[in-house]
Amino acid sequence: MLEYIKGPLTQIGDSYLVVEVGGVGMKVIATQNTTGKFKRETPETISLHTHLHISENKWEVFGFADKVEREAFLLLLDCRGVGTKAAINILNSFSPARLRRIALGQEPVTVLQQAQGIGAKSADRILVELKEKLPEMANWVDGSEKKKKDFTQYSPDDLYRALKNLGYRASEIQTAISQSPDLPPTLSEAVKELLRSIGKS
Repeated sequence: MLEYIKGPLTQIGDSYLVVEVGGVGMKVIATQNTTGKFKRETPETISLHTHLHISENKWEVFGFADKVEREAFLLLLDCRGVGTKAAINILNSFSPARLRRIALGQEPVTVLQQAQGIGAKSADRILVELKEKLPEMANWVDGSEKKKKDFTQYSPDDLYRALKNLGYRASEIQTAISQSPDLPPTLSEAVKELLRSIGKS
């Protein structure tokens, strides 16, 4: 509904920006990553990827300097029990690329509790839902992962789908991937190594 806004940046807070749009100062709720970016660069005019959230008693505009960060925000909102405040808190603690690594089992679920307001039960529930949304996270990678992807012929998502198609449980797959950081560059060899890892457990 509200894809983006562009205009002069008139104010920067820790959790919001004020952008002049058509002579009106629009308050945009933002992550620390987004506010930090504009505090460092201090441009006169900015463009933000946005989401208009309408609840029973208020309308809120959320803005993101990075399109992937907005994708992560919307995906988190689709998780049961995660509202806008929790989604922002999670993104203040984790980049989309790191959330993807957590969903893949490359980091323990307990790290999600570093986000303000996220307890053990919430972290477990969010992890389950993130695992189901892994295909939607395919492009959530940072610089080091992009280099690794160029070297290898597959992504962690390819490994996940291949083992899932072979009938293995998500928990088995996540454990095997997290315990095998240096896999061969070809998908077939990587799958074989993961199968050996699962067989040993």
